[in-house]
Amino acid sequence: MSKAGLSLLTIIPRYTKLTGLRSMQNIPAGAERDIIEAYRAELTHDIWGDSKKLNEWAANKFNEIRNKNYVSSKLTTEAVERDRNEIVQVWADLINNNSFCESNPFLKLKILRSVVSDLKPDNLQLPPVINLNVLEDAIYEVKKAGSSFKKTYFKLYQQFHSLNGLRTDTMSVDGITGTWYSVKLPDNVTAARQPGIFNKTKELISILSQRSNWCTRNPKALSNDFMGKDFHIFIDNKGYPQICIVGNDKSGRFKYICGNDQYAKISNKYKGVLKEFLKLNKFENAEYGETDANLKSVMEILA
Repeated sequence: MSKAGLSLLTIIPRYTKLTGLRSMQNIPAGAERDIIEAYRAELTHDIWGDSKKLNEWAANKFNEIRNKNYVSSKLTTEAVERDRNEIVQVWADLINNNSFCESNPFLKLKILRSVVSDLKPDNLQLPPVINLNVLEDAIYEVKKAGSSFKKTYFKLYQQFHSLNGLRTDTMSVDGITGTWYSVKLPDNVTAARQPGIFNKTKELISILSQRSNWCTRNPKALSNDFMGKDFHIFIDNKGYPQICIVGNDKSGRFKYICGNDQYAKISNKYKGVLKEFLKLNKFENAEYGETDANLKSVMEILA
């Protein structure tokens, strides 16, 4: 470079110094830089170069995505509201309240952007099914390693469902969509022989029970009255456990059949889901009750 060129560099201040804005090389790799790259088309330097302005922009963009109407030409207006918009809002609230996302609007935006990435106007796609335990671990991995949220979430989701003997069945009845998780808690003999499988099964049932008031939220409770019992738990597509059936499939007798609130009757909203499950598994003639003296027909719940 000529002496004239060098003198010009010393005389003409850099644009970033003149304006007080950051340059890209001053922003380290991470969620903030990922967001700048993702929104290059709409972010001007006066926004991404100013950390305060960028923080505000990210927070506003998060709320914009949360409250957007995810229309689809292949879904009814009701289905869009119920199965797209409402679930995106639940996702947003969970992300917003997650401890790993605290004070990090860029991580929040990166995750929510990934959640809605497939919700196009010309398809039937829905947001990922919510699993709170998987969500917590996935956010931690994304924050630590800067990896793709969706890839990380689905990888952990598959691992979560890897327990031998676990059966999952997706069901949609009367506009209610969710998944039945069916698994047998080992009896005392099997638990003593295979403590690893026993503990993993207890952990799974406990995780599936979160966001209800069931005693099975505590793994310790499962070691007492539930040994050797079959569990069927319905989780709706917002991640809430809505029905729990506990008993013995072979005898057609169940100890408990309860809704999200074990002290209240099962909501009419979920009776269709229960009825379809009983029908598909030929449980219409089954009975339930904690003792022989108070046995009732399972069909009485649906009355």
